[in-house]
Amino acid sequence: MSIANLKRQNARGQYPSDFDRQELRKQSYGFIDLASRSTSSLLTMSNIQTIQNSWGAPATQIPVFQKDVTAAVETTMTCSFISDDSVAALYNVTYLHAHTGFRIVPRLTDQSDIVSEAVDFMRQYSDKEEGLANFLEAAIYSAVDTAKATTSDSAFIGVGAKFGALVGDTIQVAATQTDQFFNDAKSIFQADNFSRNGIEVIGDAQLPSFVDLYINQGSGNATNLATQFNGFEFSYSNSTTTTAAATSTGFMMPTGSIGIISQVSPDAANNRVSDSGMRWSSERSELLGGLEIEVMVKDECADMSALTGNASDTNTLVKSIMLGLNVAILTPYNTGTNNGIKKFDFLP
Repeated sequence: MSIANLKRQNARGQYPSDFDRQELRKQSYGFIDLASRSTSSLLTMSNIQTIQNSWGAPATQIPVFQKDVTAAVETTMTCSFISDDSVAALYNVTYLHAHTGFRIVPRLTDQSDIVSEAVDFMRQYSDKEEGLANFLEAAIYSAVDTAKATTSDSAFIGVGAKFGALVGDTIQVAATQTDQFFNDAKSIFQADNFSRNGIEVIGDAQLPSFVDLYINQGSGNATNLATQFNGFEFSYSNSTTTTAAATSTGFMMPTGSIGIISQVSPDAANNRVSDSGMRWSSERSELLGGLEIEVMVKDECADMSALTGNASDTNTLVKSIMLGLNVAILTPYNTGTNNGIKKFDFLP
């Protein structure tokens, strides 16, 4: 035998290698985090549980009152009573559904440089969980954008006012106004009968450049811009679409302006198993703000020789996994147009 036949083969390391950490990076899910921490401020726990446990109900409805303030009559009371009744309504909860999946072929793992089936499973599970997170992040952004205020009672907003008229239901902030905008924002909320404190702000990738600069202009500087930030909590998401003519785009809202509640099927909730190798379960996803996602697993025998490249793998165990999300995205009930979700653009 020639020594050439003993030539060293490819040198391979072991997994995990940490060499792929940039490839596997995730975005910051600001809208999921915001909705997750705001849900308990939006709804009472009993109503959250009603939504969670509503699987199979023809409809899920939350009772609400409509505001019915009438002008007081400027006279003394008479013997004629005013006939006025409460105005109530039912808010219909709607659900969004998404699913994704993957498969595990243990024989393929055994014949590869992947350390174990468990490593293969967790890598694929993490990627598919991220796919559900991307779906949910975009859906929450869409819900916030849809629910934004279209009017304001603030004298800062309107034709000829400090920020001019809303454009696309969005406050237009000129470059010379950005450094004091969040101070003015408190007055905008006050004019619309909201608190000046407890305001959530979420914006695109550019917004922290403004916030970090202004919030660090403390008392030791000639111009102290930091005082205006009391009462705000900031978060960011790359899912925020920056308006074409803007440098940065964001939303402001009182805490409790967006919420997310998930539900799973009774099969998943009870960890049911079929005789054919199907299994149902649920898992709490920290990436999705603690929501429950539904998991389905199917075991089957299949010819995987074409995939493995091994002609003997004609009776291979294949594990197919699906991850499903059933979620309600809620914004506050409001029949008016100057509600609490305010959108703003920082202009160049």
